Amino acid sequence: MLKMRREWAMRDADTFNIPVIGAFVKGYLRTSKVSIDPFARNKAWATYTNDLNPDTQAEFHMEALEFLELLIQRGVVADLVLFDPPYSLEQCVRSYQGVGRKVTKENTQSFCFWTEHRHAISRLLGDDGIVLSFGWNSSGMGK
Repeated sequence: MLKMRREWAMRDADTFNIPVIGAFVKGYLRTSKVSIDPFARNKAWATYTNDLNPDTQAEFHMEALEFLELLIQRGVVADLVLFDPPYSLEQCVRSYQGVGRKVTKENTQSFCFWTEHRHAISRLLGDDGIVLSFGWNSSGMGK
């Protein structure tokens, strides 16, 4: 049976610092064997963590799509993916400029739609894999 509830919480630039969201994610992580977080920032909760910013605690510091493709090449199969990319074009630009990278039309389009990232995630997931997708108006993962 599907259960839903609505709960107000103060926003935070680090989504998982919001207590209700952090608890929600940790609940899934408790039963996960192999998890992936391509936008981890300073959360080392998943098995494989990545963040573009080299000053974060993530294990890898690559473009998210390159990170996902590396895991595909290594044969990683995950049962959980945490998908919490920048929510807006402004956040995308800040992410790139914050690490001294040039903002291009290609990377802002990639940031806005995430299509290639979603395809890579689907290739990393096992048959019963779960994706927790976060955003202002998250479109989820599709088929």
